[in-house]
Amino acid sequence: MINPAELVDNLVAMLRDIPDLVMEMGGDPERIFAYHDQYPKRSSLAHAIHQMPAPSIMAVWQGTQPGAFGGMDVWKHQVTLFLRARETFEGDPPTAYYRLFRLITKGVPASAGVPMLNATVHPSCYAMDLPMIQRQTDAEGLDYFEVPITFTEAGDE
Repeated sequence: MINPAELVDNLVAMLRDIPDLVMEMGGDPERIFAYHDQYPKRSSLAHAIHQMPAPSIMAVWQGTQPGAFGGMDVWKHQVTLFLRARETFEGDPPTAYYRLFRLITKGVPASAGVPMLNATVHPSCYAMDLPMIQRQTDAEGLDYFEVPITFTEAGDE
């Protein structure tokens, strides 16, 4: 089984390599970042989500589960991207989250040359499964979106 932290870090690096996605982050690639649990400093995902600046994308490993792929037993790693869109103003089109989701799935990292849906994020994993996007609400009642992504490990290291 791979170290999921490597998968998360690779995903962040690839997302930072999509020029249009970085532009959606105000041109700051550091607004696309990983959250790694570190007790006791980083032991509350809810707190980390609440502290996310707008705009930003935070990648988090949510867990690993057994699965099947082509008749073989495999590991399936769950990574979630938490999204906060940039501020919009009166008259702006309501496209912020739609655009982020499209860039996460269809954006082309300069180093990969293929859309994220087809990119190899970790050499021991297949490309991501087709993700979904869904609305969530934080403790203060502010909405954000999350994109759960599954990566299937190719074999067992």
